[in-house]
Amino acid sequence: MQISMTRAVPRPSAGIIDDIEREDNKKGYEPDDLTAFHQIVRHLVIDGDRRAADASRTLADMALVGQGR
Repeated sequence: MQISMTRAVPRPSAGIIDDIEREDNKKGYEPDDLTAFHQIVRHLVIDGDRRAADASRTLADMALVGQGR
């Protein structure tokens, strides 16, 4: 017969990491980096399209500028 002097290790309770995660979850949904990137690109495309629509130069006008006339 063997006698052992051990006792059960108590299960760890919520620590600092759990507190941080709980606080972060209370903030709600936050867009990730890829979503922010897509928003910037979408803005740039809309701005570029608007600028292109406002431009009054034609391809022929641009070709003349390139030839030095």
